[in-house]
Amino acid sequence: MKKKLKLVAKILLWALAGVVVLLLALPLWIGPVVKGVANSVVPGITGTEFHLGEFGLNPYTGTLHVGDMQLANPTNFSEKNAVDLKALDVDFAMTSLLFGKKYRVEFVEVNGVFVHIDPPKADNFLKIAENAMGGKEATEKESEQETVEQEQTEEKPSKGVQIDRITLKDVTIKYGLPIVIPMDIELTSIGADSEYGAAFKDVWTAVRDKVLSAANSVGGALGDLGKGAANALKDAGGATADALKDAGGATADALKSAGGAAADALKSAGDGLKGLFK
Repeated sequence: MKKKLKLVAKILLWALAGVVVLLLALPLWIGPVVKGVANSVVPGITGTEFHLGEFGLNPYTGTLHVGDMQLANPTNFSEKNAVDLKALDVDFAMTSLLFGKKYRVEFVEVNGVFVHIDPPKADNFLKIAENAMGGKEATEKESEQETVEQEQTEEKPSKGVQIDRITLKDVTIKYGLPIVIPMDIELTSIGADSEYGAAFKDVWTAVRDKVLSAANSVGGALGDLGKGAANALKDAGGATADALKDAGGATADALKSAGGAAADALKSAGDGLKGLFK
């Protein structure tokens, strides 16, 4: 009897040791598993090619890394990819996942993102959203259902998120012309003033609007630069200067229009994709 009990104890100890080893190795094997699943499943949802090259999650330190990610456009679009992301890093407080009235994220850093918006109405993103939700009619029904659910839950506070800092670097938006945003885009203290934090859709809206504002300012600055160069050339003299002024003014108007149109289109795309990321 004693031998049997000793044998059972040994088996339990070995099983416990195995569980501990698996838990300690979790950050090592979770990345390949997630990458394999994502690269296999996502194309069937979006109806487009998808590639995820880097994924790392350490549940003990609360860090997440995503890198080398591309979401391709549907067929018959001029640009290969709708989204190209170099790196995304997130640092979150693990205890907030279980305790507290809101999730706590210390920082989110996006480094190197390219977004292609097909003019005039971000048709590529709308097509991806339709694929993900089973067609245009399903997309419209999903939007209606989301509105109903929002009205039903408005009076019931739900657990939101507090993000201390969001930083976006090296952002490029292509809407006919590529608009490169040279400055870093930063948002701070999102949801800090709310007991339950900010809703995730409100975080998305805040980030989107900040990017749109930066894109508009870049479009306007490029337009002013083009007009300034044209005026300088006009002072240099003659009919050539007048012709260059017309070209500079036209380029300025085109850049300003591109900035504004890209902003409108990205807003439309963001609204269309709410169901996809729900």
